Amino acid sequence: MSDEVKTEETPARATHALIFELEYVAARKRQVEFTAIKNAAKTKGVELTLVSFVRSGMSPLPRAAITSVLKQAGKKSDAIEKAVASVEKEITAYCKNDAELDKGLGKLIKAVQEKEIPVLAFTALPEADAVALMDKLGLFEMGVELIIPDEVKESFPRADSWLKMLKKCDKEDATLVAVVSSQIACKGALTAGAACIAVPDEFTTFQDFSGAKMVLDSLSDAKPKEILDLTLRM
Repeated sequence: MSDEVKTEETPARATHALIFELEYVAARKRQVEFTAIKNAAKTKGVELTLVSFVRSGMSPLPRAAITSVLKQAGKKSDAIEKAVASVEKEITAYCKNDAELDKGLGKLIKAVQEKEIPVLAFTALPEADAVALMDKLGLFEMGVELIIPDEVKESFPRADSWLKMLKKCDKEDATLVAVVSSQIACKGALTAGAACIAVPDEFTTFQDFSGAKMVLDSLSDAKPKEILDLTLRM
């Protein structure tokens, strides 16, 4: 009998990765947020418009978003538990029942995976909502990894958020392609060294995406090969 001890091989670290915003790129949650916060603000005597919502900062955290909207309108931001709960309920329902996967993203994910490159989604959602959304969109079945940040601040994801997330999933040294929908996410990803594809929605379309490789109205506006040839640097 051989005395040699077999050791398990350590999997090679990924040299490249695609990472995207779960609720704002894979799905269109910002419209749901706007409608829910608009209804909540109305109970406080505030008529929320698209412009005022954009100027409020559009925090992904319902409490912070409602507080900002009320302060901007010169209203007190106390006693808002009922409004926050209402917004959170609508977001949860959307994640579980109504969200649909962006078709352009679905094609991009498949093209990346054909190159044996890992695909990851990050989120500002509570874990239960994020898992429900991943299930609803079929992303777990597609082999997409979900990143739950250890901390989500009122303004997210800035550069420090990106660095912490990348360290958490062991991708801080990988060549990254980040698909984002907002200026904050774009600037943070660029600072972390990622190549960015920006896909703004009606609320972020006028933001500054300087440094992005592409700014698209829809991921369907460019072929996956075109996007990957421009960003992967393989």
